[in-house]
Amino acid sequence: MLGAEGGPVMASTRQRAAYQPPERAYLAYLGHTLACDACRTGAQCGTFIRLGRAWREARR
Repeated sequence: MLGAEGGPVMASTRQRAAYQPPERAYLAYLGHTLACDACRTGAQCGTFIRLGRAWREARR
C-alpha cells in the first residue's frame, strides 16, 4: 500500500479506529519501522511499541 508520494502509508498513532484489519495494522507497523530513525538504529521508540500492540490486537 503506497501513499500519494509513493512511500508507505502509516497510520496515525493518535487516533484509534474501532476495527483495523490485521494487514493494514501490519503495514502501518512495518512502514513506521522503515521510516523511523530510532527503529532503524535499534533505539527505544514509543510509536513502535504502540503500533506493535495495535497489530497484535487486530490479529485477535
